[in-house]
Amino acid sequence: MHRGLVVNTISLFFSYVLCFVLSGCPDDCSDQGRCVDGKCVCFPGFSGPDCSESDCPGNCNDKGKCVDGQCVCDPGFTGPDCSQSSCPGNCNNRGRCVNGKCVCNPGFSGPDCSGKSCPKNCSNRGRCVNGKCVCDTGFTGPDCSARSCPRNCSNRGRCVNGKCVCEAGFSGPDCSERSCPGNCNNKGRCVNGQCVCDAGFSGPDCSAKTCPVNCNNRGRCVNGKCVCDEGYGGPDCSERTCPGNCNKKGRCVNGQCVCDPGFTGPDCSERTCPGNCNNKGRCVNGQCVHRHYYHILFFLSHVHLLLFLES
Repeated sequence: MHRGLVVNTISLFFSYVLCFVLSGCPDDCSDQGRCVDGKCVCFPGFSGPDCSESDCPGNCNDKGKCVDGQCVCDPGFTGPDCSQSSCPGNCNNRGRCVNGKCVCNPGFSGPDCSGKSCPKNCSNRGRCVNGKCVCDTGFTGPDCSARSCPRNCSNRGRCVNGKCVCEAGFSGPDCSERSCPGNCNNKGRCVNGQCVCDAGFSGPDCSAKTCPVNCNNRGRCVNGKCVCDEGYGGPDCSERTCPGNCNKKGRCVNGQCVCDPGFTGPDCSERTCPGNCNNKGRCVNGQCVHRHYYHILFFLSHVHLLLFLES
């Protein structure tokens, strides 16, 4: 009987132990949970069979690993729960990260805000290099908004809307050519600042009409016509003139009158007498006057002159 009592006591003890082992939780849920029907119900922030693991918010949204209760996010994600898209280089502290893209601060650009920006993005007329615009051909200015002029107008003019306004004395698309006075009045060509006049024109600006053969240096050129010196005539003053133009009673030949019949004298102003009065008288206005009669007339004319003077 005594032996039976000992056996029953031992059996009951092992039953209690077995029941405790089968109904308990591992490591008593690490004191970070409750044991319910042999399983740990972990307190918030803990997980695992024995509640020994620290939880991460949102389980890192499947975009990272949970290490000691903190999310180690996969590349491209950030935030306490890895729910936010990250930006390259964290925008280099020169901008804000919005939905995975950098919104750069003024003066910076690029996917990661590492580059310096240019004013107005160079107006789409050039490239931005280290914050300065390298303009396309034909444009200039800090933002490439202004049209440029060829060769910067050769430093001889101003560039206005892409065209050179040249200083006085210069011309051409780039102001490299010397200009001529009055543009040679469209009567010649401008060569190195001097007019090469067309035929028939002369002067610094080709405004004067020229005379044939420069009037042969025997006259003056006035408005394209020769005003000949005394003794010369013709369009170019090359002909010798005759006194009184031979009074239209003869021809001028090399400066001497060849009188028409009936006329004589250096200028053909005198009438001739028939037979030259046969050398027996003088020819006066085309009429023969006997020598003696001529002397009387000569004497009377002188007397008349003296009486006139005395009166």
